[in-house]
Amino acid sequence: MISKDTAYKLTLAGCKILRREPLSKYCSFRIGGPADFFIEIPNEQALFVFFKNVPANYIVLGSGTNVLFPDKGYNGIVLRLTGDFKKISVLEDEISSGSAALLSNVLQVALKNDLIGLECAAGIPGTVGGAVYGNTGSRDKWVSAVVKSVEVYENLKKELINKEKMDFNYRKSGFTDCVITRVNFSLKKDTKNGSLKEVSKNIQKRLKTQPLNIPNAGSIFKNPDGFSTGKLIEEAGLKGKRAGGAQISQMHGNFIVNTGGAFSEDILTLINLMKEKVKEKFNITLETEVKIIE
Repeated sequence: MISKDTAYKLTLAGCKILRREPLSKYCSFRIGGPADFFIEIPNEQALFVFFKNVPANYIVLGSGTNVLFPDKGYNGIVLRLTGDFKKISVLEDEISSGSAALLSNVLQVALKNDLIGLECAAGIPGTVGGAVYGNTGSRDKWVSAVVKSVEVYENLKKELINKEKMDFNYRKSGFTDCVITRVNFSLKKDTKNGSLKEVSKNIQKRLKTQPLNIPNAGSIFKNPDGFSTGKLIEEAGLKGKRAGGAQISQMHGNFIVNTGGAFSEDILTLINLMKEKVKEKFNITLETEVKIIE
């Protein structure tokens, strides 16, 4: 899939290439077999070299907090941005962040500079690119509210997309056929000094309601209009149900945790059970939020 000549070009550009790298090391579920190739891209020049020399059979991975890899691994290339793509800068009331930066780090920078707008990101793991791709946030506030522009690469073409051309929706962004490399946030000055209080409140809420100390991938399903998936699953009597080393969380019905030694098939068994029972009891079809790689 990657010839010696291509590998040489990528290495020369500063890329790190790993063969048969276990994907369990790179996702919060701690599940997944090896990828044919795992490639880390340190800067835009290296990304250009990648696009110019590598076929399209690849997926982009952030911090792996919302993904389930198969036990057999991935027959292709897993691409992860690093290096320059983690840089964060501030100019007045705007923050420019590489897509590989942790969302929590961007929030810290915002707080240090008395900027508000990203409080909904408090306690949410993952990278900036992943957060924008999935339009993460709380029930009533999404990260898209403060996104000003997004820089993307589609093959060899670089483009800066402004807010008015974006297609954000609930847990969707429209950035499906490109690689997000940089995000520019438009924030506001915190004149009332209330941002730290809101951040603390959001973090405390997550600590009390989510099993953050056990490997998981966050919410398994999106919330149907007017419903809480967690409550639907709880009312269906599914909390605590197990399959192998996987368990539907006793703390939050919309979480599946890896209690130790779980396989992707265990997770999928519980996902299918949750779908089946909620459909049977409430006639509601659940839609997965976690990205299932085949």
